[in-house]
Amino acid sequence: MLALLSLAARLALAHAVRRLAQASALFAAAVVFAIIALIGFAAALWIWLAHLLGPIGAALLIGGAGLVLALIFALLARAKLRTASPLQSPAAQALLTELKTHNAEASLFTLLGPALGAALLGMFLGGKPKE
Repeated sequence: MLALLSLAARLALAHAVRRLAQASALFAAAVVFAIIALIGFAAALWIWLAHLLGPIGAALLIGGAGLVLALIFALLARAKLRTASPLQSPAAQALLTELKTHNAEASLFTLLGPALGAALLGMFLGGKPKE
């Protein structure tokens, strides 16, 4: 019964990994073609603006717009990085302080005991069945 459950879990995991890999590849292809489309639109805009403003004016306008958009996205990313972490809340700080005092009182056996027990249990129960 345990072998059947293990096989079902491995099959489900393999299917999920395959599906995730395929979705990632398709998303990467979509990003590549979106970049190609943006380059094409920028070229078409430059050609159209070159008729109105001349080639230097068109290049300056497109370059300036790109620079402004880059600065906006950079400032948004910087603001996102500077937002407070949930670990900086007073409740989380109190919990971290309590964990630090508990760890200072813990002995080596209380830290390694559960890991050693889990390793031994895994050795005895996780081996391949003998045929």
